[in-house]
Amino acid sequence: MPDPEERPTLAENLDRLFDSVRPMGPLGPPYTNEEVATAVKQADPSIRVGGAYLSALRKGTKKNPSTELLTALARFFGVPSSYLLDKTVPASADAEIELARVAHNLEVRKLALRALELSPEGLATVSRLVEEVLEGGAVSGVEGGGPVPGGTPPEATASPVGEA
Repeated sequence: MPDPEERPTLAENLDRLFDSVRPMGPLGPPYTNEEVATAVKQADPSIRVGGAYLSALRKGTKKNPSTELLTALARFFGVPSSYLLDKTVPASADAEIELARVAHNLEVRKLALRALELSPEGLATVSRLVEEVLEGGAVSGVEGGGPVPGGTPPEATASPVGEA
């Protein structure tokens, strides 16, 4: 069992996220406390947080934030909530932070976070759709997409000219 003195504190874990996950990639400037607080409040208006409070958490002067806030911060940075909620940091934490750091594209991070909430069947469906798009296929129901194999061709559902 690891020595409790060697476990990173919440402040250290938060600082590591701010240092590692940057909006414009690894060479860009880090997020400010205020930017993160604003983004968290926009994502969930019921969470009360400000830049000053995040600063206090990062300094260790505040130590007991709500579970909801920690979950929202983890979601913002693209890591599992266990990274901030659990007393011990899993061995996979380094890989998760590296993935979040590398995947600095906000849209990719949003997609990955949403995928964590999917059932295994839903994840398989999304994986197939991504593969289809990457292979140059069109996806039905997506703007600019075309039919999915086995689906109804768009022209089969269109009304003839003059009918409405």
